[in-house]
Amino acid sequence: MIDHPRVLTTVVEEQEDGLMVKEIVSGRMGINRGLLRRMKQGGGVFLNGQRDFLTRRVRAGDVIQIVLFDEKTALLPEDLPLKIVFEDDYLLVVDKPAGMPVHPTGAYREGTLANALAHHWAVQGLEAKVRLVHRLDKDTSGLILVAKDPYTLRELVQQLSRRELVREYLTIVHGRLPEKRGVIDAPIGRVVDHGVMRRADPQGKAAKTVYEVLRCAGDATLVRARLESGRTHQIRVHFAHIGHPVVGDPLYSQASPYLSRQALHAWRLEFVHPRTKMRHVISCPMPQEMLSLWRRFREGESAGDGKSDVEDGSARC
Repeated sequence: MIDHPRVLTTVVEEQEDGLMVKEIVSGRMGINRGLLRRMKQGGGVFLNGQRDFLTRRVRAGDVIQIVLFDEKTALLPEDLPLKIVFEDDYLLVVDKPAGMPVHPTGAYREGTLANALAHHWAVQGLEAKVRLVHRLDKDTSGLILVAKDPYTLRELVQQLSRRELVREYLTIVHGRLPEKRGVIDAPIGRVVDHGVMRRADPQGKAAKTVYEVLRCAGDATLVRARLESGRTHQIRVHFAHIGHPVVGDPLYSQASPYLSRQALHAWRLEFVHPRTKMRHVISCPMPQEMLSLWRRFREGESAGDGKSDVEDGSARC
């Protein structure tokens, strides 16, 4: 038997006795044509440990293994610091710092998270593309989920589309929100003649953000927000739309003299591992620069030992 992260294994069930391998592969295993093409490029299908054909008919108890093929990454590997908070043979969760773009663009050809991951792959001897399940803006910090193979990516993206992959953020916004909890349901579209900026637009793509107020201090509110969709700049656009833009956001509000980035941090991920089927809940506290900013808003409150009472994102209103 083959035991490798890029191998998918299943045992033929009794009700599948007599089916062809391809019927099980495209049915219960959910292997689409794209993954099958990758398999044919350099992998293969094995039945009970022997290379076989997709048209072979099977018996209950037979073991089917699909060996996937993956291309090498075309990214330039760069030895940059990575704060990895979880990793196994199939996926990785990294805490991206503010100021680091997630992937190369016209403006940023090097120094990106993807370049750093390409180096991490090379150190591991992993010949694979860098597959980000979702993205963060350059000046947003926090957790990003990365797949190491095409099957894991596909399964996680499907969780994302079904809203089973939970993404929560901590943000500091201007003003005091009138309600403790709320939902911002406003489609988002592009701003005409602006390559980056977005706006709430009835003709745009559907977008929904669920939020909870954690604390208020001075003329600011600390908010926990959960994405129900994943539009570009969604949290930034939505809170600006309701009159409470993210502090330090130069695009939708104004820069802050006390913060070099927008006060937005992806603090929590929740997902089901595509291979082990275990549920993972991963979190990371707000970075120090956001904690320092929040202490400035806590008029007269003691900073104590330097550890904030909002690090874990729990409500204390």
